[in-house]
Amino acid sequence: MDRRRFVTGSAGGLAAGLLWPRTLDALATEMSGLRADDEALWRIVRSAFPIPADRIYLNVGTLGPQPQPVVDAVIEHTRRVAMTYPPGVDWSVLNDAMSRVLHCDPEGLAFPRNTTESMNFVANGLELKAGDEVLTTQHEHIGGLCCWQLAAARHHLTLRQLPLPVPPRNEGEVVDVFRRAITAKTRVISVSHLTFSNALVMPVRALVELARERGIISVIDGAHPPGLMNVDLAAMDPDFYASSPHKWLLAPQGTGVLYMRHEWRTRLWPTLASGGWDDMKLGAMRFNHLGSFDESRMAGLLAALRFHHVIGPERVYSRIRTLRQQLFDGLQAMPRVRIMSPPGDQLGAGMVSFKVDGLASIELQRRLANRANIRTRVVAEYDYNWMRLAPHIYNAPAEIDTVLGIIQDEAAR
Repeated sequence: MDRRRFVTGSAGGLAAGLLWPRTLDALATEMSGLRADDEALWRIVRSAFPIPADRIYLNVGTLGPQPQPVVDAVIEHTRRVAMTYPPGVDWSVLNDAMSRVLHCDPEGLAFPRNTTESMNFVANGLELKAGDEVLTTQHEHIGGLCCWQLAAARHHLTLRQLPLPVPPRNEGEVVDVFRRAITAKTRVISVSHLTFSNALVMPVRALVELARERGIISVIDGAHPPGLMNVDLAAMDPDFYASSPHKWLLAPQGTGVLYMRHEWRTRLWPTLASGGWDDMKLGAMRFNHLGSFDESRMAGLLAALRFHHVIGPERVYSRIRTLRQQLFDGLQAMPRVRIMSPPGDQLGAGMVSFKVDGLASIELQRRLANRANIRTRVVAEYDYNWMRLAPHIYNAPAEIDTVLGIIQDEAAR
């Protein structure tokens, strides 16, 4: 399928005749001829989001706000269901669109509701036994951790959460943590591609290689990277990769994705059984057989993928890097601020986590909200209590300056 057909085509039975493809055509026309470093382009992009003008949203790491074309797709699909003419889901179109973002075999994709559900499908579907060991880190989100806690309690596994350097000096430091921790009982290595706590880009390719050469299953919690940075699953080659397009891909809530390597499409036990659960010819599609579900989220997901491609993935990634660097540089210049995220683009991406000496992050969050209607995230997990800021393409450099100015003012009190 060529790019124009992907962006504006009818998407089979999923989105034929919906209003948003014409909106995306208009958006593409408005942006034509503008460079990625031209703020006029990003003002056009910002106009596609229904975020109030006085709102500075810096929490895409929790939930991405949907652009209007995505909202329209969900509403129109819901309206058609109410009219008793449901559009249905063309899985082949959706698989193809998602595989373009993840650079993977589209036949290996399934679409649960979020990363948490995907990770539970894996943890509950593997055949592990008492005494087997799972290695993970002290930077895992509950959505990628609790599934292993449950499996460990139920099957008497050993679950070990390894500490990581904050921040590490290089990838080798992180790989060595796992190399030293592996034992003869290690069966699974489960890590985040990008840690939710401080936006560390984990050396997942090296960790997958380390696991495979020792016969260990690799499970990657990729909640954040799709839509934020280039993801190449063909090169990474993990056994499993779970993600939440409702974050950086700006898809509706309730949209998740799970990729499984070829052999697991018939080996993994389904957590939810419905018709076709034991039809191995279906492969990963078995995990889409969940009974009745809200298909409008699939229409919204496809719209979000098309929106991403209309803007242009490389332009999106570059814009996020630019805004993150602006945040990082501004915070680094403040005497009382301690940054917990890695510098640069090799080990860090998207978000910046930090602490202000003498000012609790939860109090700083309250002041940012009260002074300029700024939405942020405090990483209270593991008693870290770090402030986390996460910009996206709807943010402007002037907004980042506003946020930095308030932090500097509050830190100086």
